[in-house]
Amino acid sequence: MGDQLYFQGHAAPGAYARAYLEGRLDLQHVMHFRQEVGGTGLSSYPHPRLMPDFWENPTVSMGLGPLQSVCQARYFRYLHLRGLCDTSASRVWCFIGDGEMDEPETIYAIARAGYERLNNLVMIVNCNYQRLDGPVRGNSKVIQEFEGIFRGAGFDCIKLIWGDAWNDLVDGDHDGKLIEVLERTPDGDCQRYAAKQDGGLIRREIFEANGLADRVAHLSDDELLPGPKTAP
Repeated sequence: MGDQLYFQGHAAPGAYARAYLEGRLDLQHVMHFRQEVGGTGLSSYPHPRLMPDFWENPTVSMGLGPLQSVCQARYFRYLHLRGLCDTSASRVWCFIGDGEMDEPETIYAIARAGYERLNNLVMIVNCNYQRLDGPVRGNSKVIQEFEGIFRGAGFDCIKLIWGDAWNDLVDGDHDGKLIEVLERTPDGDCQRYAAKQDGGLIRREIFEANGLADRVAHLSDDELLPGPKTAP
C-alpha cells in the first residue's frame, strides 16, 4: 500500500494549475473554477463528492485534514499490526495552513498523534503569513510557536525558512549573532522581505544594521532572497 496525501484546502488552485499543465484538466474546467452548476466546473476546495475522479480526501472546513490524517495513520498501523496489509512503508502526509493551526481540531489532532506515537504521519505547515480565516500575527513568531506545539506533542521538527545561500551563513554563525537577529525579526518583516523580493533590503536591515555586513559581502542581493527552501 502506498502513501496517503491530505492537501491544504486553500492550496486547491495550485493543484488545479498543475493538473492543467499536465493535461488532466482542460481550459473549460479552469475557466469555470467555483462554477460547478454546469457540470464542468472545479470545486473551491478538495471535494471528492463533487470531483470523485480528482480528489480523494476532503480537507475543508479547516482542521478536517489534520483530523483525517491522524485517523488514516492510525488505521495504517492497525492494518499492519493485525497482519491484514503491509503498511510498514506507508506514510500519511498532511499539508496544513498557518491559519489552520488556530483550529481546535488541528491542535487536538497534533496532540492525539503524539499520544498514539504515530511515526508514520508527517505534517507540513505552510507558513505564508496570509491567513484567510484568522488574524495575521505580524508582531510574533508563529513558526516558533508552532514548533513548540509540535515538540510538546513529541514530534521532531524541521524548519525550512531561508534560501540555500543561508546554510553557510548559519553554519558559520559561531558567535550566534545572526541567529539572535533572526530570532527577533518578527513575522511581518519576514513577509515583507518575501513580498518585496529585494535582497538589498535584507542586506541593510538584517546585516548592515546589526554590524554583520562583512558576512554577506561575498553574496549578491539575489542570493540573499528567500528562495528554494532547504533546512538551515
